[in-house]
Amino acid sequence: MSARRKPEGSPRNRRDLLKLLGAGAFGAAASGRPAAAAAPGRAGTGEAAPAAVDVVVVGAGFAGLVAARRLIARGKSVVVLEARDRVGGRVKAGTVAGRTVDVGGMWVGPTQTRLLDLLREFDLHTTPQFVAGRQILQFGGRRWTADGEAMGFDADTEKEVDALTTELDRMASEVPPDAPWSAPKAAAWDALTAQEWLHARTANRLIRDYWRYDLRNVLQADLSQMSLLFLLAYIRSGDSVETLFGYEGAAQAFLVREGMHSLAGRLAATLEGRVVLRAPVRSIAQDGMVVTVRSDAGAWRASAAIVAVPLPLSTRIAYTPPLPPGRDALAQRMPMGSVIKWYAAYERPFWRARGFNGLVVTDQPPGAICVDATPPEGTPGLLAGFIDTPHALLWTGRPQAERRRLVLERLTDLFGDEAARPIDYEDQDWPAEEWSRGCYEAWMGPTVLTTVGRFLREPHGAIHWAGTETSTRWMGYIEGAIRSGERAAAEIAP
Repeated sequence: MSARRKPEGSPRNRRDLLKLLGAGAFGAAASGRPAAAAAPGRAGTGEAAPAAVDVVVVGAGFAGLVAARRLIARGKSVVVLEARDRVGGRVKAGTVAGRTVDVGGMWVGPTQTRLLDLLREFDLHTTPQFVAGRQILQFGGRRWTADGEAMGFDADTEKEVDALTTELDRMASEVPPDAPWSAPKAAAWDALTAQEWLHARTANRLIRDYWRYDLRNVLQADLSQMSLLFLLAYIRSGDSVETLFGYEGAAQAFLVREGMHSLAGRLAATLEGRVVLRAPVRSIAQDGMVVTVRSDAGAWRASAAIVAVPLPLSTRIAYTPPLPPGRDALAQRMPMGSVIKWYAAYERPFWRARGFNGLVVTDQPPGAICVDATPPEGTPGLLAGFIDTPHALLWTGRPQAERRRLVLERLTDLFGDEAARPIDYEDQDWPAEEWSRGCYEAWMGPTVLTTVGRFLREPHGAIHWAGTETSTRWMGYIEGAIRSGERAAAEIAP
């Protein structure tokens, strides 16, 4: 068989590539010019001629912004293409009672070091999540209160919960963070749902309900559908079960006084015009050493690309050559979690005067959890919560007034008549957002990790993958997104 000839005009080596892309483009970052985000010029044919950069980053969430920043620091010219009209991805600003709030990701914990470093760098301030007082618990037709974050279980139930927690942490410690599919018991654990494992360990209905609803709130996926191995990998990436669930000293320890969305905006500002909004990417083609990325805002040509969008949405881009079958299968088998985040605003946090801390854990619709999000100055009083899986899929796309009525009915049941009279209400319907299609992250059912999990981070030629789902540390969190952006950038420019 004769050797296949390169198409006319294809670069044969790095020198040809430099000529094709143009030396001026590679010098843009060094000169400080925001040339990367300039609109592509016009070729003689009248069609848009692709602009030239070193790297195209697809997605301006934390993963994409951090990756771009790292690459620029290493002397690369970069453009970031974002489909939305804003940066931040699944971190987003909203307004309730005249105050800007986070309608997406909002918490940071003490071991989320990359995120804490960025907050300090940009002079943003954390404030502790309010937990002083009694929380409300409601399961199986029973309702009770407990101090702080305590569950208020009887001694025998508490002992069994502790034993299950210890067992999950022990199992998670056996899962290699960068290759969960290679764990000694990976095949057996990946064949089970998390619910099957839980039901085999306890017949206590209260414990089953508690674990189901609390874990579901962390992952926004039901235990009856989730792989046990995926759950263990998630726990391993986030330190421990207690860290994932908890507030003080845990993943939900702090809010950002200025809002987490402020950090996304400040990160984007450091890119000095290299972010192009309203630029959904439609295709990525690789030809020799050249990657051509075409979006609604024009086309760019580079030596590498980073795709940092929610994994299920990554397959809406047309790839040439096509994605490996395993990568395509993985994306089809990792659906997004489903959640609608809401805020109810009051003149003051009236629940505090009654001894409540605003925390709620319940098995009643529309969701499993509620928290006190009142700003440090004490007004307005804010309760924030989630219409969670599976209720979010029932209420997504419906008029906000209907969801407002549903949420206020539940709050009135929990906190009394005063909760029925908010001064404002706002929610963010994440499953309905075109460029997210859910929150907090994508998850895996049985047998996915052990069959196609290895494609999660494996590059496709010159295309590299980022996003919180690809992180081996704090998967599903802003911290994970940041770390994934760092990794993807290092793959291109160590």
